[in-house]
Amino acid sequence: MTQPSSPPPLLVPTALAFIAGYADAVTFVGAGGIFCAHVTGNFVVLAADLARRANADEWLKLSTFPIFVLAVFLATHLHRRVGSSARLLLLLEAVAFGVASAVPLVVQGTAAHRVVVVLAVIAMGIHNAMHRVAPSLGPMTTVMTGNVTQWFVEKVIPGAPENAGKHRSLGFIILAFALGCLGGAFGVQQLGFAALLAPMGLALLVRSRLHDAG
Repeated sequence: MTQPSSPPPLLVPTALAFIAGYADAVTFVGAGGIFCAHVTGNFVVLAADLARRANADEWLKLSTFPIFVLAVFLATHLHRRVGSSARLLLLLEAVAFGVASAVPLVVQGTAAHRVVVVLAVIAMGIHNAMHRVAPSLGPMTTVMTGNVTQWFVEKVIPGAPENAGKHRSLGFIILAFALGCLGGAFGVQQLGFAALLAPMGLALLVRSRLHDAG
């Protein structure tokens, strides 16, 4: 029986970057300006909302941080205890997105928004932890500020010739994140939170192509 071929070099990191941008845009557009991937950005949004005398519901933005941290902790602990590859974490991330997409079917109004945000933040906490416990997945796909800075610095001051491929890959990762943001924003406008079925499916696709990471 032949072994399955390795995934294309750019498939995994570009897909993960698309997922991160997509999920962030879905919650920001669909849940009143809340980031699920760049959760520290919620501190800025919360401060702005409070300065404009926002209501108590805005504190959901602040609660995303401990939820995110807890998801990172549990995902890392699970990885250490089970000795799993990134495939298990991708499965859990996909499940979180899938459940989030179905929430409006059973919960209505602002309560649905809150539950979706919590599930999306959990998914992206797992996503972030996965990069740390499985560095073979490539560069972080949610921290685009650092990636953009690195790409432009290396454009001006090129690195070693053998790193040219990594520089090109980083450019594709940044582009995938941007396209994910567009897809998530338009997706949630047209489909509501059912749009989260897309990152669920993509996470499962990546998992099916990932044989041993982490």
